[in-house]
Amino acid sequence: MLNHAQLAEIYQEALSLRWSPVAVRLMKAGEEIPEGMVEPTLPLRHCQSIIVARRGYCLYMPPRKHACPDGSGILGLTEMSPKLRSGDLYLLFKKLPDIECARKMIASRPEFEPGTHQATLVAPLERANFEPDVVIFTVWPEQAMWLCCAKTYASGERQVFRTSGYNSTCADLLVQVMKSGEMNITFGCYGARASTEIDDSELYVSVPYEQLPVLAESLPKLAAKSIPEERRKIYLPPIMDNISRPGQDDDGKVELLIDEERCNGCSLCEAFCPASVFEMMEHNGAMKAVVIKAENCSACYTCVGQCPQRAIQLRHAKI
Repeated sequence: MLNHAQLAEIYQEALSLRWSPVAVRLMKAGEEIPEGMVEPTLPLRHCQSIIVARRGYCLYMPPRKHACPDGSGILGLTEMSPKLRSGDLYLLFKKLPDIECARKMIASRPEFEPGTHQATLVAPLERANFEPDVVIFTVWPEQAMWLCCAKTYASGERQVFRTSGYNSTCADLLVQVMKSGEMNITFGCYGARASTEIDDSELYVSVPYEQLPVLAESLPKLAAKSIPEERRKIYLPPIMDNISRPGQDDDGKVELLIDEERCNGCSLCEAFCPASVFEMMEHNGAMKAVVIKAENCSACYTCVGQCPQRAIQLRHAKI
């Protein structure tokens, strides 16, 4: 069984994360405060506490230290104020067009009943000495993609996300994930982006704690080949070499060039080509790749990217 520090290391290395994954637990009545948790001097919004925790701090936040009444109400820490419950404030902020729309949004968002929880625990995963409900990743879209791939790698299923630009880190990252038992994604919201340092290019992915080991098992397997290949852009064609010059027209055909001296007969081009363009044949006593169905080539560049010897080139035929 991997501990929290080991899990965090796997995610950090496989995804090249900038920030620590953040462990979050909603405490219920009677639970003891774990050692090492610090109550912040000033109240923080829940979204701000995630930013603080990703930098390495371990926070214990009772209701009096939750600065956002909307967030603390959604998390079931406090009673939602009548003005927030009615939707009036969303109109004052001009975040929604009318009261009907505001009430529809409020009615559809996930939230816990008041008094369900007594406090939040927020800490970097590697330092969390408690069992989280969820673990939140601050990522770029490409890193979020690989988290999704890791889930699909383990289950074969596609991901379905339920999210909004409203009440993102409280409703979408905690309540939605805890109630559904499935990972979720959010792009942040007005409050989360106006009150924290989250970068314009960053978003959040929240994973149920019990699924963390499963994804941690999948990610290193993806990191063995798929992740580094994608980051090297191995299928990116030499675009400038394929631009037609004035007076030349591309007839749509592709010319495949194989350097026989470089080809070592590994047969990866034959295996990876989705159109069965290649076949391995003996040539001067050695197996070499031969183009047998050039007309099938769609210029996907899979063969170019997968050839370890860089023995294959594509060229668009010119009239």
